[in-house]
Amino acid sequence: MADDERKPDLVGSEYDDIERRVDQIMEPDKPESTKSKSAQVSKPDASSLSSSDVSEPLSPPDIEEAPVVKSTPKKIKIIHHDSDNEPEIKAVEADPEDEDTTDKEELNPSPDSSESNYQIDQPEYVPDANEASEAQAEDEAPQTIDEASVKKSEETEPLKAKVVPRKEPNSGLKPDIIPITADDKLTDKIVDDIVAKEGDEVLQAEDQKLAESNVKKGTSFSDKLKNFFAVWWLSKWARWGTILVVLAAVAAFIAFPGTRYFGLNSFGVRSSASLQVLDNSTQQPLKNVQVSIAGQSGITTVDGTVELKKLKLGPSTLIIQKRAFATISQNVTLGWGSNPLTSYKLTPHGTQYTILVSQFLSKKPVAKVEATSGDASALSDDKGEIKLTLDQPADTFDVTIKADGYRDEKITFNATSKADQSVQLVPSTKHVFVSKRSGKFDVYQIDADGKNEKLVLAGTGNERDDMVVIVHPTEDEAALISTRDSNRNSDGYLLSTLTMLNLKDGTNTKVTQSERIQFVDWIGSRLVYVQIASGTSAGNPKRYRLMSYDFKDGINNNEIASSNYFNDVLIAQNKIYFAPSSAYAGGSPIGLYRVDANGSNKQTIMAQETWNAFRTAYDHIVLSIEQKWFDYHIGDNAPSKLDGAPANLTNRVYIDSPDGKKSLWIDSRDGKGVLISYDIGSKKETTLLTKSGLKYPVRWLTNNMIVYRISTEQETADYVYNIDGGDPLKIKDVTNTGGIDKWYYY
Repeated sequence: MADDERKPDLVGSEYDDIERRVDQIMEPDKPESTKSKSAQVSKPDASSLSSSDVSEPLSPPDIEEAPVVKSTPKKIKIIHHDSDNEPEIKAVEADPEDEDTTDKEELNPSPDSSESNYQIDQPEYVPDANEASEAQAEDEAPQTIDEASVKKSEETEPLKAKVVPRKEPNSGLKPDIIPITADDKLTDKIVDDIVAKEGDEVLQAEDQKLAESNVKKGTSFSDKLKNFFAVWWLSKWARWGTILVVLAAVAAFIAFPGTRYFGLNSFGVRSSASLQVLDNSTQQPLKNVQVSIAGQSGITTVDGTVELKKLKLGPSTLIIQKRAFATISQNVTLGWGSNPLTSYKLTPHGTQYTILVSQFLSKKPVAKVEATSGDASALSDDKGEIKLTLDQPADTFDVTIKADGYRDEKITFNATSKADQSVQLVPSTKHVFVSKRSGKFDVYQIDADGKNEKLVLAGTGNERDDMVVIVHPTEDEAALISTRDSNRNSDGYLLSTLTMLNLKDGTNTKVTQSERIQFVDWIGSRLVYVQIASGTSAGNPKRYRLMSYDFKDGINNNEIASSNYFNDVLIAQNKIYFAPSSAYAGGSPIGLYRVDANGSNKQTIMAQETWNAFRTAYDHIVLSIEQKWFDYHIGDNAPSKLDGAPANLTNRVYIDSPDGKKSLWIDSRDGKGVLISYDIGSKKETTLLTKSGLKYPVRWLTNNMIVYRISTEQETADYVYNIDGGDPLKIKDVTNTGGIDKWYYY
């Protein structure tokens, strides 16, 4: 609104009167002497007036030092509209007939009408001389305001009222209500303009002061950031514009793969990819193939697989290349995740050489055998066939053959020869034996085909012929009991020494020394044995000690039980069973016990002295207790009583295979030894061999190859045999030493 529209052209005393009234409103705390007397009557805001505001008796306005004159009483009419607008307050002339009601202190609205009448008694006002002259001057002054429009407004518009608070805030009196005249409206309009202008000037000054303060003190980055987001959030256009942009970006991100990949790569998201490379001529995996994707490279393993990580998402080029093979270059798209790609087949371009591999006893083909020459490699298929592809080979070249559980083999090829070459694979597990061919009891290790014989521990010449050597079923470790140290007790009796032999590095470790040591068996990495304590008398209740030694840590040599002697000790299904004797009480209590190899989980099977324990089947033990017989199913908590002694009391010594699926034991039939294999899953027995002189020790080289001993007048030798087929093969002549056998005591 323009200034000429808001401010009328006022001059003279009229303008001065308005200024005084404005000053009174803007500065209510000025002394009374400086205020205009015409402004001493304050006006309430009509918008704040309601019917409840006039429910109390209305008091005349406070007028100081004003002469009282009589005036006609006026009434206030409140008109209630149907809309939600506030009621309209209208001043009307009082009816002369109702003058008797003007002295009433309480005005009540009419309940039957939407219009409520209130009468306000106006005190008589007598202007003094100065005010009269001022009023006359105002009347005579030229008028620039459209009096006709003001008069018309007074005639057409209802007269409103305003509430004037009392001067004393705590007086408890209700505010005064006075009618609003046209002059009041004009004054209010001018006041509003002045207040708005001055308010704008104040705000502008404060903003300038705040800006100068920020310039002087500086604003931190965090404050700027907070201010930015505050302004952004308060701005409807900025806020919704940002949201729409983000939604559009998300939609584009989802709809367009290129946009999606670009965004993810920008945020550092990476993926991986894996694939397998095969030889197209053999369909076997290819090793040492270089694979490149999205700037990352890798080499395939023996099974032809490779995994590349930290790959950018989106379209890329896959390159697969190996010497003597055609290169593959292909476009691929990498998504978010692991991206397992399909198998890729390389077509050979070089010269191929064929190798046939088989097991050396059964002659059966062996799969997954690797042949390597330089960076060239190939695997055998189920038929044992290897096709090795070379690029411009030398006149002669060597090829190495490797397979898990077998000894490495090396063969030489002539580049001009296309003939197939055959290779027989021999187990890598070493056999250990004792030989006296040097005049002393020496310990050797040898391959199953009789090759690569090596001295492990030379004899001292002090060994008795009751030496015992046993080999761990899966580890390159052996245990030896001998009198090699030539130490004796106080009676001059040679002491036995337990020595651990490392077959890989040829080192040996002395574990203990005692008057007598007997092996029981292996359980995991623990060797279970019984020793007669050195220096103890025959009547000592702890003369016999049941021990277990962990060869891997070389420290834990635990005593599990002790007694004057043990009636029986055996191992069945990786549990130790032992029966202490009742002689010379003070050791372990009598009974039959079951315990783990480390001495834990000890359980009582029988609380009576068990004289003998015969393992009559893989999962059964027959117990002799005085004149009574019991059958114990291995794993149960207690045995069951039998009516009498069983017909067969042959004690079987079972030797479990490395994978725990089969077990071996040797029977004696018609003067010959019979080697029997027991299938643990099906509980069926299979006779493998029947030979004169076949005896313990017997052991597993692999899960299908075993070593047994033949001891006759003609020879004492160890033989190897494959349970899958083929003829036995003599390994070496040996000295007849002991192994894992049934329990005995002295």
